[in-house]
Amino acid sequence: MKTTCLLAALLTLLLAAGCATKKGFEQPGYAYGCPIGETKVSSMDDLVKAKTASEGKRTTIQATEMRCTKAGDLLKIDANLNNDSSTVKRIAYKFRWIDREGMRAAEEESWKPLMLYNNSNLVINAVAPSAKAVDFRLILMSQE
Repeated sequence: MKTTCLLAALLTLLLAAGCATKKGFEQPGYAYGCPIGETKVSSMDDLVKAKTASEGKRTTIQATEMRCTKAGDLLKIDANLNNDSSTVKRIAYKFRWIDREGMRAAEEESWKPLMLYNNSNLVINAVAPSAKAVDFRLILMSQE
């Protein structure tokens, strides 16, 4: 009986300690596995806005989701692009890799052309060129 009460008390203590910790598994400075630094990100939309930029002619194609992981020492990104229009859209994209000091961590990538069919989604992925690249921006440009 005494052992059962002691075990119940210990279990209650462990459960209470578990509830007091931060929910989720994210490290500080990361959201959905992606580095965010001091940027306030409370949703996937906030993350996408923080990590996506446009150059040249703007496109109606939008990134809707991003997820990041580590492949060894290298940052790996999966980004979902969405074409919700009723026509086929041509775009180009590239990733800009950023080091710890906020400078470019690698030579500028070349543009990668892409065609998204009407009302479709496409996942693009990339792996950082070196371990110096600790952050990124997805750059989109219309090809129409």
